[in-house]
Amino acid sequence: MNPQRCLAVLALVLLAGCSGFRSRESADEIYLLQVAPAAVAATVPVAATLAVLLPGAAPGLDGDRIALQTVDGRMGFYGASRWSGELPMVMQTMLLDSLRNAGAWRAVLADGAPFSTDLLLQTEIRHFQAEYPAAGTPTAHVVLEATLGQRGSRAIVRSIRAESRVAARADRMSDVVTAFNAALNEALTQLRSSLTADPAPR
Repeated sequence: MNPQRCLAVLALVLLAGCSGFRSRESADEIYLLQVAPAAVAATVPVAATLAVLLPGAAPGLDGDRIALQTVDGRMGFYGASRWSGELPMVMQTMLLDSLRNAGAWRAVLADGAPFSTDLLLQTEIRHFQAEYPAAGTPTAHVVLEATLGQRGSRAIVRSIRAESRVAARADRMSDVVTAFNAALNEALTQLRSSLTADPAPR
């Protein structure tokens, strides 16, 4: 066999080997946050429309990694586990679903919608981490700070702080995510109740 043919055969063998290559690294697990149905809709709907702005987030909470905090205050992230998207974008969807379920407004829209609205809701994710005690299971800690304002005048109507803590049943990722969902839905219920008590300025 001549040298040129040998090189050609060797190249084909190498290419065949490369085409069958598979990474040994496992893919990250993707976890969803889900809105629980509203227990009670607003009893007195109003004609106002509401825009939900993209939430802000405290440092370290603006990505898709699932945050944790150790007993000595150090922040970290769970390995190979992520939310289904960057947390502010996921939270905006959760807020939209929760507030639409309340039935208090003529419409609840994302800030990018091509329609004018009467009110704006700005939210900041202050806490969204699993906190580990010295012993025992972690607790999902959620704090949302929201400001409702008038679009035209930018006047503040009210400010709201919603906070919840839910302990995970076990230190397993599935149980931690279940606790996150429960804590977030409790915070959303607090927020929704405060807003729907008087959803629009007089």
